Amino acid sequence: MVLVLPATERDVPALRALGVRTWRATYEGVLSGAAVEHGLEEQFNEYSLGAAVRDGRMLAAHRDGILVGLLEFDRVDATRTMVWKLYVDPDAQGRGIGGLLLERLLQAATTPEVRVEHDERNAVAGAFFHEFGFGVDEVVDAGDGARTVRRVRRLSRRGARR
Repeated sequence: MVLVLPATERDVPALRALGVRTWRATYEGVLSGAAVEHGLEEQFNEYSLGAAVRDGRMLAAHRDGILVGLLEFDRVDATRTMVWKLYVDPDAQGRGIGGLLLERLLQAATTPEVRVEHDERNAVAGAFFHEFGFGVDEVVDAGDGARTVRRVRRLSRRGARR
């Protein structure tokens, strides 16, 4: 059974380890080695993960007491919630864990829109978010030949609490 709960301070080392494993599995061979390392330092350092946990912006999925997924989000303004990170351990992918994390956020969102961005080369992410009703809003040049896909899911009035 998988439990999705707000992450705690005790989860931070495991969140970092999960992020490192998943980021490497996702982007090695897609991004340069330097870009992979930069992304790890920027996105999965203990300070930023700890801040997200303390601010209540991190969900953690545990299976049999082991952290297998994470979702970091933020309410950007009155109309938008942004998903900053959604990663599932490579050995646990394809078992619905990412969907559980995303559904938990969608059910709790207090804004009429939830947004996410992903690298255009990450077709798995694109298919995943499409499956959950996220339409492409725009595709922008991210530099060095990379392109960022920005997606949005508009929630019904019932689905977005104020």
